[in-house]
Amino acid sequence: MIKANKALVASTIITAAILSACGGSNAKKVTPAPTPAPTPVKLYKAVECKSMLSANQLALLTTDSSCGYLSVPEKHALYGQAASTKKIEIAVIKLATVAKDKTADPVVYLQGGPGGSASESIQQVVESGTFIKSRDVYLVDQRGTGYSKPALSCTEYSGEAGTPAQVTACKARLEKTGVDLNAYHSVHSALDFIQLRKSLNISQWNLYGISYGTRLATTIMRENSEGIRSVILDGMFPIEVNGITDTPWANYETLNQIVKNCESSEGCPADEFKEIIEGVITRMHNESMVTESRVFVQNVLELATQPVMIKYLLAVNEDISKYQSAFEALMAGGESETEDKKDKQNEEEEVFYSAMALSTICAEEYPFLNITALTGDNSAGWSASTQLAVNGMYHMGFDKASCKAWNVTAANDIETQAVTSNLPVLIINGLNDTQTPAAWGALVAKNMPNAQNLTNPQGGHGQLFAESACFNALAEGFLTNPNQTLDAQCVLNIPSISYGDEDGGGDNENPAAFTFKDDDDTSATVYMNGVIGSNTLEVMKALFNKYPQIKTVVMKNVPGSMDDDVNLLASMEIRNRGIATHIPADGMVASGGTDMFLAGVKRTIETGAKIGVHSWSDGSGKAALDYPRDHQEHVKYLEYYKAIGITTDFYWYTLEAATADSIHWMTEQEIGTYNMLTE
Repeated sequence: MIKANKALVASTIITAAILSACGGSNAKKVTPAPTPAPTPVKLYKAVECKSMLSANQLALLTTDSSCGYLSVPEKHALYGQAASTKKIEIAVIKLATVAKDKTADPVVYLQGGPGGSASESIQQVVESGTFIKSRDVYLVDQRGTGYSKPALSCTEYSGEAGTPAQVTACKARLEKTGVDLNAYHSVHSALDFIQLRKSLNISQWNLYGISYGTRLATTIMRENSEGIRSVILDGMFPIEVNGITDTPWANYETLNQIVKNCESSEGCPADEFKEIIEGVITRMHNESMVTESRVFVQNVLELATQPVMIKYLLAVNEDISKYQSAFEALMAGGESETEDKKDKQNEEEEVFYSAMALSTICAEEYPFLNITALTGDNSAGWSASTQLAVNGMYHMGFDKASCKAWNVTAANDIETQAVTSNLPVLIINGLNDTQTPAAWGALVAKNMPNAQNLTNPQGGHGQLFAESACFNALAEGFLTNPNQTLDAQCVLNIPSISYGDEDGGGDNENPAAFTFKDDDDTSATVYMNGVIGSNTLEVMKALFNKYPQIKTVVMKNVPGSMDDDVNLLASMEIRNRGIATHIPADGMVASGGTDMFLAGVKRTIETGAKIGVHSWSDGSGKAALDYPRDHQEHVKYLEYYKAIGITTDFYWYTLEAATADSIHWMTEQEIGTYNMLTE
């Protein structure tokens, strides 16, 4: 700024005044033309959706849906600092309701993560009917994500987490393009949404936040609550909780709830349940499998709402090397291959915008480690080995080493302080939420006198869009009248989680299922789905004795076995009865399922079928190839292959094809090399 000479300015003013008073000049007085008012800059620009969205997304749009971009400063004016001159663009998708009696106030969808893209949720919003039945829904890609420009992801690594070196390389690449990574966190994103409402001339709207989106919603409430009619917070991530150092607290909370679920489950061995979890972790540590033990704990957390929890623990307790393969097999059994393929065809590939995520977490959490509203570390009652595993776990790669490498400027310390608001708020939680425990919702509710806080006894992370008729109805009722207390009787009617009750019974080791097409039990073909368990041999014997006309077992989805000895005996039952095996185009067998397929007297597959193989381990950390080739553990498999006429070279090949906790899908050439097929 150039400083003016005050004396000169004053002199000039006085001289001008004297001249004016004396007439000063014979020139005619000219009235200056009025200065034209500046043309208002339109910050929002509508675009054709086909220029933004994919073909699949376009096909999902409702009538009168629209798209556009909001232009905002990369850095908003904040804390005494001027806004940057550089602009970025925020992608906006309006999903129009098809209701004739449309409600005027729309819902704006705040995606989780951080690093998630709201535009990827088009399908679930449209197909579920949540919100859009009566209101327009705005899906806004937060700065740095989705169709917003720029979109910030780290191509230096895949998945959510990278090494410090990869993180550093990603940061250097983005900064070289001119991106200011200090501008991509919650307060700047909140100001984007505040500007968007004004630019669209929306008098009132309703905020819906899921996971990190709840934190963004409360930031918007803090910065400017004008125009916010109501707020729904689904899976609460409080500002007053630290997203790095409080991750173990959340994990202990879920582990404690898992133990409670067992205690309330008929047939669950409550006295042994926690001991098994801790025992597996201790054995893994004794075998220097500390990193693997954290994967095991994460798998247990992921299974918090699943009836197969006991199956998983029993499998890993029997063989700790199966901590991942048993998990994958059980999860694969929860949905048919056909349904899974159909879903993948319809859904957009999810992209994680890790650079935006790191910019947010490393500015708002890393500088304020251990600053939290939570009490204690929540580890009481858990063994030292369990604490060693859990205390080293982080969410989505948000760890101290990554933030040290990312090295962005710390956010204002207001990002550690609870938000107080009198707005009407609905907080909904899942009792089995592995990321944002129900206790965090209660923590936030204390500072919001007009909040209603409800918890789903069976819920995991996120209650809406999860096929919960109760919570969808509660959300709709809340939006209709945010200031009215909800009738939450339906929540009280939801039963608690029960482990080992997959089909309404108490059998903890349900065998693979065998069914006839169209329930025609005169057919010579039976269909098999599921994991081979300890009861499979007896089930097979009973099936073949009752229906002796069976000549073919079609193996649709048989991802492995929980009991290898039983599997070999059951497989010989197929061979001894002269039964053929077949894998359809959408079918898959793996591990023990592959062994059973080979038992068929005739073996056929259709194009597209998958056959998986891998090695085994003994549960103590020793892999199959650590044993001498004449060891009895090898002999039982070698004798089986000899009995069914398969070269023993195939057995040694499987041990080298993949480790015990991974899988190798055989190529057409490999299938031919080992004479897997008879036709």
